[in-house]
Amino acid sequence: MKDKSQIAYRLGFLYAKVEGDPGDFRPPAVPLIVFSPHISVWSSSDNLTASDTVHWSGSPLPFHGLIDVDNSEVYRFLGTLPSSVQPMVQNKLVVQPWRTIYTLSTPTNTVELILTFSQPTSIEDPFTYITFNLRSLDGKTHSVRIYFEEGPMVGVNDKDEKVFWSRVDSDITVLTMNAFNQIPFGIRGDATRNNWGYAHLISPQRSSFSGYQGFGDDLRQAFANHQTMPTDDTRKPRHANDQSPASAFIINFDQVTSQTVSNYLIFLYDDLYSMLYFEEWQVPCWRAEFDNNVTLLINEAISYYQSNMQDITDSNEMLITLLGNIGGDHYAILGSLVTRQITGALSRTWSAKQNRSQLYMKEISSDGDVSTVDVIFPSSPFFLWLHPEMLRDVLLPVLAYANNETDIHYNLAWAPHHLGTWSVCDILSEEQEQMPMEESANMLLMLAGIVQKLAITDFLAPYWNVMEIWAQYLNSTLPDPGNQLCTDDFEGPSPHNCNLALKGILGLGAYSLLLNASGQAQRASVYMAQAQDHANYWLKAARDNNNYRLQYNLPNTWSQKYNLIYQSILSLNLFPADTAKLESSYYMTKMLDFGIPLDSRSNLTKGDWTSWIAAFNDNEGQKNAIFDKLYKFANESPDRVPLSDFYDAANGHVLGFRARPVMGGLFIRALLESPLACDIYRQTKIPTKRHGRGNRCSPA
Repeated sequence: MKDKSQIAYRLGFLYAKVEGDPGDFRPPAVPLIVFSPHISVWSSSDNLTASDTVHWSGSPLPFHGLIDVDNSEVYRFLGTLPSSVQPMVQNKLVVQPWRTIYTLSTPTNTVELILTFSQPTSIEDPFTYITFNLRSLDGKTHSVRIYFEEGPMVGVNDKDEKVFWSRVDSDITVLTMNAFNQIPFGIRGDATRNNWGYAHLISPQRSSFSGYQGFGDDLRQAFANHQTMPTDDTRKPRHANDQSPASAFIINFDQVTSQTVSNYLIFLYDDLYSMLYFEEWQVPCWRAEFDNNVTLLINEAISYYQSNMQDITDSNEMLITLLGNIGGDHYAILGSLVTRQITGALSRTWSAKQNRSQLYMKEISSDGDVSTVDVIFPSSPFFLWLHPEMLRDVLLPVLAYANNETDIHYNLAWAPHHLGTWSVCDILSEEQEQMPMEESANMLLMLAGIVQKLAITDFLAPYWNVMEIWAQYLNSTLPDPGNQLCTDDFEGPSPHNCNLALKGILGLGAYSLLLNASGQAQRASVYMAQAQDHANYWLKAARDNNNYRLQYNLPNTWSQKYNLIYQSILSLNLFPADTAKLESSYYMTKMLDFGIPLDSRSNLTKGDWTSWIAAFNDNEGQKNAIFDKLYKFANESPDRVPLSDFYDAANGHVLGFRARPVMGGLFIRALLESPLACDIYRQTKIPTKRHGRGNRCSPA
């Protein structure tokens, strides 16, 4: 455990590289306000003023920012409008796990603005702090005004929808934007956003803040031209694209000297209802802690601003330091980039029926499914390393569905693929995308990982029968899965798939571990012996010359055997150590400019799986070389979208996916090489109790 001075030294070394000259890391897209699949705001440009902010899907989700120095110089610091206003100079960009920091200065070098987007580390908190730090650069005292605006799209899914706005002025000011027609769960899908709920832009006090609501162009032009700001627009509701309504604050800083002065705003989204889980309307979990009162949540966000910001700072320092010590600067930078991408795919709700919180994950961009098991699986290293309770919680609704605890009768002999289409869980058994071996093994492998991390099995008590059914299915189908879909379904079915068989064998071994952990040693030994028999078959039937095949029946083929990594995670010994060594050496002969292809069929690759094959390579130089290719892709891909896991290994072009939580797979190296680090992180930096309220949403 490093002391604070060691952490500071390490961070200084890391950020010297991140923040320096133009040759430094360039994120493909930058997370700004990211705390749910719906509220996911990104910048897709090198400079914050070069383009307007967007949703992860690329649809417009504009925020704008202007600065006025001494009532004479006006510049843009966020967004492209007004285009006639000159942008500030962007000097630095730092992306940390829970914070994004832009350092900008006026072209005349009079004032520096450090703009920070900070996300509380508790996934239940539906808000982001937007902080403005100012200081004089020329030795003079300046009067500065900041203009910050949210556009109408934060409350709707489509520009043709009607928007309504309102305000509350008390000790604080709350500017609210929302869809006029509130129909929870009226739309569902992948690139869709909520068109129900309320977006709040909040000042922590009345002093120094002035709030405005009206036509965005008029508000910006009045500020830019030093004119009297328009009175609030009362022509409402109206369509989002009809004189684009906006909410904005002006923050006054009367005395900006060489000593930094600071103030902040809060963006908060209250979606009212987060998930329709088989006819149960579930509210966001924070509502169970705050008596369904958003004002109480707002007051807490303000009251605990300083302590929350310190929590974020401490968590960032600890995580970056751990990642840097494990895999170097590039690894720490990648881990920082994807953290909010992972947590921003989650939604924790409150089930009144179950009297407990429930956790869901959105697939994102490859589909809009709820809690897709083969998306949770590649993300699992992040959770097993830092938050094993969260992995348990996201699997429990899937287990309940498979165990017929919902109003849908599930009658398949294998695990489900998903629960529905975001934000509605209602899928029938026959509507599932059937991946029998894939999902059954995924569930057993992850459950075994959770049990090993938490050293408990009581949460599995209702589900032994369904897990037994899955294990029996695996055993009856192995060692050859036949013609099935696997998670890489974009390639279509792959008959006799060796990597899928490998997963099934390890899944059977994982079930043996679960039995053993629950005191069923005799049954555990039977299943482990059967898994070993299947593994012995695999070693012979899958072997090619210097590698293992894509399919049992296809010589002179190869594929990434990423599933093998779970043998190391669970300390299974079904396959000899030289299996990974043989594969690892072979992969290095297939390296292209941006990484190793997924298999012998094409140049396409997957960033999550590439992380996994790198992690089981025991040659440090080769391992780092693979991770460096992932860094190169993130740094150089011409496609400016939230980090994709699906791209061409030859040219770095994104092939379709973006912003998916599967990049939690990047943390596989940390999980294997520093498995106890999460205990240090959790005990030292993450508060065990939330401030001044019940603890109903925290993982048990």
